Formats: sequence, C-alpha cells, structure tokens
Amino acid sequence: MNQVLFQRQFVLNYENISAMRRILDDKAQALQLAPDTIQSIKLVCSEYCANLLDHQQQPATHCTISYGRHNGQYCFSISDNGSPWPAQTIQINEAELPDFPDESGMGLALIKTTFPNFSYTINPDSNKIEFLLPLQSTRKHLVIVDDSRSQLTMLSSYLEADYQLSIFSRAGDAFKWLQGNHCDLVLTDLWMPDTNGLEFRGLVGELRRHRLLPFVFLSGDTVSETMAAVTQSGIDDFLAKPIEKHHLLQVLERVLNRHHHLLNAFEDNLLQQLETTTPLYQGDRRYQAYPLGNFNMQISREPEISGDFVIQHSLENGSQLLILGDLMGHGIVAKANGGICYGLIQGLLLDPTINPETIFTRLNDHLYRTEANRLICLLGVHLDQDQKLSIYNAGMPAPLSFTPSCHRLREGMGLIGLFDCISPVPQKLTLSQGDSLHCFSDGLLESELPETVQQHIAALPAEQRHHYLWQRQPDNHEDDRTLISLTPQQRMMDDEGQA
Repeated sequence: MNQVLFQRQFVLNYENISAMRRILDDKAQALQLAPDTIQSIKLVCSEYCANLLDHQQQPATHCTISYGRHNGQYCFSISDNGSPWPAQTIQINEAELPDFPDESGMGLALIKTTFPNFSYTINPDSNKIEFLLPLQSTRKHLVIVDDSRSQLTMLSSYLEADYQLSIFSRAGDAFKWLQGNHCDLVLTDLWMPDTNGLEFRGLVGELRRHRLLPFVFLSGDTVSETMAAVTQSGIDDFLAKPIEKHHLLQVLERVLNRHHHLLNAFEDNLLQQLETTTPLYQGDRRYQAYPLGNFNMQISREPEISGDFVIQHSLENGSQLLILGDLMGHGIVAKANGGICYGLIQGLLLDPTINPETIFTRLNDHLYRTEANRLICLLGVHLDQDQKLSIYNAGMPAPLSFTPSCHRLREGMGLIGLFDCISPVPQKLTLSQGDSLHCFSDGLLESELPETVQQHIAALPAEQRHHYLWQRQPDNHEDDRTLISLTPQQRMMDDEGQA
C-alpha cells in the first residue's frame, strides 16, 4: 500500500478472528466503507486467518490487518509472521465453490470468489496477502420503499441499469439503514401500513446527515386533501401511480440535478466566508519557496481554500516541525473541518515543551474521545539541527524520497482518531546534497511512478523535482492536493570553496 488508512495488529487465534470482525464493523462507517464491502472484507479476513491457523506449517503468532490505497485503488491486506505459504496462490486460483453447500473446504474458494484480484508476497520477517477491492460505482444511490412486492419489482426493473438501489418493504427498516448509510434520493410510497411517507420523511429529516435528502413520493391517491398535504410538506416531487418508466427517469434526473445545484450554491456561499475567516496558509498558495532550518522548502497547493492545511513551527530546541493535514472527505465539510483541525493543532503548539509524538497522541485522544466525525490524514516531518528528518505518517500517501534513487516511505500508523491509543514511531531519513523528500496529499500521485520516470526525476537537479511532480497531473481537480518538497541547503563551506 502507498497509503495506509487503517492498521491493527492481533495475536492470531480463533477468538481474535471474531475480534477482527467486530473492529472492522465498528470502523466501517468512519472509513466510509459500504455495507456490502465491509461484509466481503470480514468474510475474507475470517477465512484466510482460519486457514493460517489450520494449515500453515509454522503457525503465525501475530497478524496485522490493513486497509488503504495502492495505485489509486482501495485494498485490504493481511500480514503474518508464520512460515511462508507460496503454494497458496495456486491453491486459491484453483479453488472452486461446490455445486451444493458444504461445511468444509470452501474457505479458499470463498476468498477467490470475493476478491479474485490478489497478490501474495514473502518478506524476510513476514508474509502478506493483499486484495484489491472492486472499484466503487459512480452511479447515484437510491432508496426505494414500498409495501407492495410487485411495485418494488417493477421499480427495480426500471432503475437498476442506471442507479444503485437499496430496496425496503417497510419504512422502519429503511430508516434503520439510513441511520448508518448514504444515499442520494429516497423514492417512497405515500401510504404504508407501519409509517406513511410523510411521517417517514420527517423521521429521516431529523438525521443530521440527511436533512437535505430529496424525497419523491409515489401514490395512487390523488384526491385533493392528499395533494394539499403533500404540497405543504415541501417534498421534491410526486408521481401518481401507475408509474411510467420514461417519466420516472425524467423526474429522478431533474430532482437530483436540482439538488446538486442547490448544494453547490450553498457551498459557494460558505466558501466566501471561509476565504476571509480560515487562515490555513498565508501568501501565494499556488507556489512558495523559502529556507527552513538547514533545508529549502517548496510548497504548491490547490485550490486556495481546501481541506488540506500546512503548518510550520519552530520548537523550543531550535528544530523545525512541518505538518501536512488532509481531512477525509470532499466539499464544504472537509474544508470546514480542515480549519477546525488546523486550530486544534495550533493550540497544541502553544505548549513550549511540545514534540511531534505528543501532537499525534493528543490529537488522536481528542478525536477519539469526542467521537468527532473528523478523521484526519496527518503527516509530520521533524527537521533536527543537522540534515536528519523524522517522518510520522498517519494515513497520508507514502512520501517519495530520492536518496539518490527513488524510494517510497511506506511505513504508516493509519488514521488517527480510530482507536483510543496510537504509537507514533517515526521513519528516519538523512538527506545529503542532491537528495530530496516529497510529501503530498491525495490527488497528486495516485499510482506508482514507472521505473523510467523514477530515473528521469532522480537525474534532475533536486530543486527541479518539485515542479516536475506537480505538473505531472496539472488538470486533476477532483481532490484538494498539496505538494511539499525538502532539499538540503548548500553548506557555507561549499559556497566559499571551503575557504
């Protein structure tokens, strides 16, 4: 993985397989994992760990489960410290589900069926299997609620080609699902036995995450009293049964487009306020370059107001601390929460005895205790008095170093705020003349650099690498992005010809 978002180590035994499943369930919403995705991850985790316990020649005592991104795609991995099992790649690929359910021998086949795209690597002190997760659908997600089975079947046949669907015959079940999941629109019958459509809409509107969720009602009841009640409720649209497919698709598209435009207008209005009230960084935000301790620093950022933030701070002993933060999520929420976490960190920096480990542990403690839905990717670089760096990575993409060849600094601790305690252990790096370190947020380098590109960048003067990396994807505006590059300053003796 080149970006670790979640990581947890366990003693490997049958009891802890259940513990792994519980933790994955508990963290699924924070990690923005869809219900079907987390179910698949839990299944593969259980089956694979059980196979390690049952069949590994020298059973592992510990295993680590991780979730993150690699080459722009989400993945899940399991590492263990037992003996290598090179034959299992062939065994998984050859495994087939039986024609009829069987109580045993199905584990490898279930793994293959669930995540067929996987890799197995053997390292000196561990083994790791990594599963690439299916790409998330970009289709809008609709919730359909109707107590008529035939009506649900018909609506599903009309919409399944264009939308993701979650289907319910009872409003109460749909409400429970909405408490923990996202959707883009609700299509609901008006009159149902347990809760009518208007009451259902009122309940959903009390959920903070769904206050602006658009509703389209369906009903065969078009008497004047009903229509008046529906109109006064301020719904987004109403369709009289029987439903005609083409008309239904037109209405849904119109309501979703209108809702999208309203949210954009709301966000633009708030961004105007953030531009004057959120001091994320001063000066020209597109590019900055200036000395920092014994290093030269270059920064490029876009857009100007984003969920990313950069903080530079001088510690009491004269060393420098550089922090790059990125709030998970997009849009106005990430931008506003970026300002909140920026303020929290600036408050911690008022303590003259502060150090990088304390910043990470205190911020983690605050986010965990307050159960704030503000999971943050955070990277800290401590620059000491010589050319040495200590790098703390909590959920950010792995930094890139040229020392002098290209390396990705892959060790990370996962997002802070997920667990009650963390162990912020840094990676150590020494930069010599001509070396460089490049730290960045999502949206810059989604995939590994080809070998030829790595060699080309390594051959560039250190101060030119920043511009090359930034311009590789100049038109990518899907995510906030920031690039910070550090290069050692030329020593005075070098400048003076060692006079």
